[in-house]
Amino acid sequence: MSMDADGERVLTAAWRVLERSNFETCKIERIMKEADVSARTFYRYFADKDELLLALMRDEMARSSLHLAAAVAAAERPVDKVAIWISAVIGAASDPRRSARARLFSAQQPLTRKYPNELAEGVALLTAPLRAALAEGIASGDFKWADPDRDTALIYSLTGGEMSEALADHPALSTSERIEAAVAFVLRSLGVPPSER
Repeated sequence: MSMDADGERVLTAAWRVLERSNFETCKIERIMKEADVSARTFYRYFADKDELLLALMRDEMARSSLHLAAAVAAAERPVDKVAIWISAVIGAASDPRRSARARLFSAQQPLTRKYPNELAEGVALLTAPLRAALAEGIASGDFKWADPDRDTALIYSLTGGEMSEALADHPALSTSERIEAAVAFVLRSLGVPPSER
């Protein structure tokens, strides 16, 4: 559903309420008060809290995709583009603002099962720079073993898992160690010799 001014005001209010609670609570009553809207107005846009969280997740995916695209665009070689994409995703765990958001949304697994089609568009936005880097690497001969569709999905899963582990209260590895290991593993899997990394 497209948002008019009231719907956007509710989303903006939800972000403010979440930020004030360090992304730990999302009370509809607080959001309605912050947005200065009635329950009727709130429920015109969101049937329940899950729909609000879905809208927030999609908004965050769109924001993050812009960050990833800009980071990847700064690199010249496909190898570097893939490494930067992985680093940016896992590196969110070290950024206090991004890590709080990541913790909130990584805890919403029921939403990913409830709204897979609605979230697929966001995943496509997030992975578009990675997919393009893989295709570029195939064309240049850098990624001899790559398959853009399969490998994009696998790398997305790997980096998401590593980011979740890095967000743990007592991670076994530092975020930089996770990034280094994930990049080495992915580039090795794509057939990039160590001398070309």
